[in-house]
Amino acid sequence: MAKRQNEQLKNQIQDIILNDLSIIKSIVEAVSTMIVEKLSSDECFISKVADSVVSQPKFVETTVNSFEVQSAVKQEIYESLSFDYKNLNESFEKTKNICEELHNKNESLIEELDGLEQYGRRNCILLHGVPETSREETDKVALKIINEKLNIQLGESDLDRSHRLRGNNRAGVNTRSNKPAKPRPIIIKFVSHNVRSEVFMAKRKLKGSGLGISESLTRRRMELYAVVSKHLNVKSAWTLDGRIIALLKGSSEKKVVVEKKKDLSKLS
Repeated sequence: MAKRQNEQLKNQIQDIILNDLSIIKSIVEAVSTMIVEKLSSDECFISKVADSVVSQPKFVETTVNSFEVQSAVKQEIYESLSFDYKNLNESFEKTKNICEELHNKNESLIEELDGLEQYGRRNCILLHGVPETSREETDKVALKIINEKLNIQLGESDLDRSHRLRGNNRAGVNTRSNKPAKPRPIIIKFVSHNVRSEVFMAKRKLKGSGLGISESLTRRRMELYAVVSKHLNVKSAWTLDGRIIALLKGSSEKKVVVEKKKDLSKLS
């Protein structure tokens, strides 16, 4: 009777377990955990499994093949990168050469334009230090100084035109320094280059008068003149017909003509 009851109870428990998936899942997880913990704590078992795996021919073959594949891939990547680097380096060198060529051509064009602009100023001079007045006539002001100070008799027909250079500092006070503003130079264009040269060569007669005469230079040549004047090897510098002439220091006192930036190498 008891045996029969045990069998019935066993069957009931079996039916409950088989019909409830959650119970089966819990049992499987518990058993799996116990097995893993048991195996992981048994170093001897783990060592035997490892030795067995390593000794298998397929494992060795797979490992070797994997290593060979990795080496081949690395070599292919290296060759690909080397090829790309070579191409990039060649492209860089070509681009660099093109840039240098364009730079040189640009410099040549700038120098040609500067030469043309300076040639257009060949009949001009700048008259410095002349006080500014309202409603002044610069032609008459310039002729008076040329006739009286330089003792060169010219008339209005010898002048093409004249005017004050543009600038923010008018006659009056300099707003930055609160000092009397310097008068703007008068640019004078002569009809004849010969007359212009005669006036320019007589500029020394204005020494001590507060007045001065200089050539009308392009911005590029003005900057170049400033560099030449401050050069350590230059004793003095001046301009003549748009050219910058430098007198070098030393016993020889050699004169050097500077018209372009590359001419600065002559000063060393």
